[in-house]
This record gives sequence, C-alpha cells and structure tokens, in this order.
Amino acid sequence: MAIRNIISVLLSKTSQFAYSRIYFGACKIVREAGNSNSKLCSHFLVFPVRPISKFASNIKKEKVNDDASKIRIIKDLNFQSDDDALPFYVLPVKTLLQIYKTTKKDEECGYCKNRLYYIAEKIKCPPNVLSQHIAKRTFVYNLTFDWLECSLNALLDMGVSGDRILRDLWVLKYHHKTIQERLQRVRRSGVDNLCPWMIRCSEDTLSRSIQICQETKSILGENKDTKKYLANRLNLSPDIIEDMFIKVPALKTTRAAKVKSFLDFLLEQGFSLEDITNKARILASSQNTVKQRLEKLRALGLCKINLNVLCRSRKGFQKYCESIENIGKS
Repeated sequence: MAIRNIISVLLSKTSQFAYSRIYFGACKIVREAGNSNSKLCSHFLVFPVRPISKFASNIKKEKVNDDASKIRIIKDLNFQSDDDALPFYVLPVKTLLQIYKTTKKDEECGYCKNRLYYIAEKIKCPPNVLSQHIAKRTFVYNLTFDWLECSLNALLDMGVSGDRILRDLWVLKYHHKTIQERLQRVRRSGVDNLCPWMIRCSEDTLSRSIQICQETKSILGENKDTKKYLANRLNLSPDIIEDMFIKVPALKTTRAAKVKSFLDFLLEQGFSLEDITNKARILASSQNTVKQRLEKLRALGLCKINLNVLCRSRKGFQKYCESIENIGKS
C-alpha cells in the first residue's frame, strides 16, 4: 500500500476501519480471514487513532516547555554574558539540571560561581571559546571540585599549555597522581614538550613516542626544529625554508629522523644539495619507493636521473619507463 494511502486512511474519520485496512494490507491477509478472526481484530484495535494534528500539537507544546525550562535553568547558572551561555542551550534539560546542581553546590562551598570561568581563568582562555568545548564535555560538572582542581593544577605545574588542555579536556578525568607520574616519567626521558594525550595513551604508544622524541632530539642537536635543521643541511636561509614548507605542506609533519635519513640517502645517490632544494617535494615521498624507482631506471640504462621523474605518480612513472623501453627497442 502506498504511503500516501496510509496517511489518507489515518486521517479518515472511521478510526477502527482505518486500523483494519492498514493491518490487513501490511500483513497481506485477505479481508475475509480478517473479518472472521474477530479476536485478533479486536486485540489490534484496542487503541483509537488520534489525528496527526494532535500529535504535532503535543510535540510543539513539549518543545516550548523544554525551551522555557532551559531558559530558567541557564539563567541561574551565573553566566556573565549571553555568548558564554549560548552553547548550553543545545543540552537536554536533564543535563542542565545536573550542571545547575553542581554549580549551586560550588557556590555554597565558595569554590566558584561557574566552573566555566574557573577553568577559563586557569588555562587563560576566553570564556566564550571555552564554553563551546565544555558544552560538549559536560563531565566537567560531574567531577568533584577537588578532583577538578588537583588535575588541572597537576597539568599546569608540569608545564602543559592551556591551549593543549582546551583541545583535550578529557584529560581532566584522570587523577592528579596519575597525571604527575606519567608526565614526570616523560620529562625524565628528556622530552620537554608535554601533551595531555601522553597521559591517556597506552604504555606501548608512550614508549614509542619517547623513543621518537629522543631520536629527534639527537638529530636536531642545537636546532630547535626540522626547519632549522633543513636550513643548516641545505645551506639555505630561514626565509627560503619557510617558502619551501608553504609549497610542500607535507614537510610540516615529516619527522626529523626521516628528513635526515632521506637527505643522507639522496646525497649518497649522487644528487646535489641544489637538486634537492629545487625539488624539495622529494623529501615528503616514500624513501623506499624512491629507492625502487632509482633501481628500475638504472636497470633501464639511465645514469643521469632527474628528481622530477622520481616524484611522478605511479601511472606517470610507469609511462615514463615504457617510453624509455620503446626508445631502447627502436
């Protein structure tokens, strides 16, 4: 039965007849069988059909009541501006009531008027910005104030920046002793750049991260980052390196260990610093792929190889090899 027919039947005045039509039509039961089975029919027709307009009206009333409740609750949450409060309007009434209960308890105990402003002050973040994040991480209002305060202080005391805490509020769920132990262990390993994810990650991930950081620190030496390392290796000015990173965005996420290994490999293969500088994109490629391509081109008899060829797509490189093979045959 078509949907429009079902709707028209639902809107008909004879609700009992409407239900019987829908039921037997959907179940593909012949009308005669349905009429004979009065018990089944009467069981199915216990609930009368209500006009759709009444359902819509009830839903609308419930929404209006919900909105009114939200306005009343949010008004009592001590927000300092409408912008700070705005993200909280999307939360369900039940969640807002929990936030209200926590806020009033904090206020009575003299902790703060709203945890939004307490955290904002601690991590040096504008409240209207933090509000957008906290509205998605309402567990902040489920923690005891002592837990929240200790976890936050542990992060800040260990040098974790407020910006990083803002992007990873989940870290506040961890006990302050766990936070301290993890971050102290990382710092003892020679890693100064501490992040919240180091507290949440598995032991294997943390160990691997520490190893990478130690390798990077060893490679960079006095250079603070990969940009300065590249500038020194390629004998280029910081401005040229900046331009290189803009043209090849993938370099921003390339580890120092890979850059060093790749540079050493290319220089061993006979490419000059000028060649590498002119085709910096090669440093963002797979070293293994470049090695395989070099071997293939040399097997075809090529001695002088352009880095542009090594940077081509798989299809483009294959066509280039085929053209070399055809020239050899002719």
